[in-house]
Amino acid sequence: MSSKKKEKLKALLFDFGGTLAFLDFELLAREFSREGRKLDALALEHAEYAGRAAIDRHLMSEGNSQATSAAYEFFFRGWMTAAGIPADEFHECAAKFGAIHREATLWRVVRPGTFEALEAFKSAGYKLAIVSNAEGQVEADAKRFGLAKYFDVTIDSHIVGVAKPDPRIFRIALERLGVGPDEAKFTGDIYSIDVEGARAAGIEARLVDQHQRYTWVEHEKIRHIRELHRID
Repeated sequence: MSSKKKEKLKALLFDFGGTLAFLDFELLAREFSREGRKLDALALEHAEYAGRAAIDRHLMSEGNSQATSAAYEFFFRGWMTAAGIPADEFHECAAKFGAIHREATLWRVVRPGTFEALEAFKSAGYKLAIVSNAEGQVEADAKRFGLAKYFDVTIDSHIVGVAKPDPRIFRIALERLGVGPDEAKFTGDIYSIDVEGARAAGIEARLVDQHQRYTWVEHEKIRHIRELHRID
């Protein structure tokens, strides 16, 4: 990073699910297992990358750049296929996933080092924001998990009426933070939604790739949010 960019940086923006809070793969592995087919949580997490690849293929194909609702269907099918779950069980698994998620979000695991990284960013004087495609519950989830106190702004697509990768959702965050796009950095876990959306808004972005399996795109990746910005 150039010293000029470093001096200008005022705000750090984060996706929520898959970046600040992760899917409860242990629970899902139990729920999706069957007699004679016991799923492993880490294997299920690795398989989830196939879902991200399916989203990217869909959204990066001509004419589909804003069709995010359909993209998540591709995500689930790609993920389940890679996990070795038969197609005739997809509907049942999707229904179970949805029911658990509605009761209490499945993106509920805050991984080691997350609080410490946010505390360090906050203490260094950076404004922090969440920018999430969600169903209206992100602010409440952030409070429940102990994350909300670090953030100056929380943008939930359901509430503001626009979703990533539309750059307008990032512009809403920038406006509420009172910073320009060249004064911010963003990180999220899906290239076609998070990175391309942020870049369309003029924001420098990093791709979360904890297991170093995001091999189908060339872009700067980080394994943990602490790597979004180095504090000297």
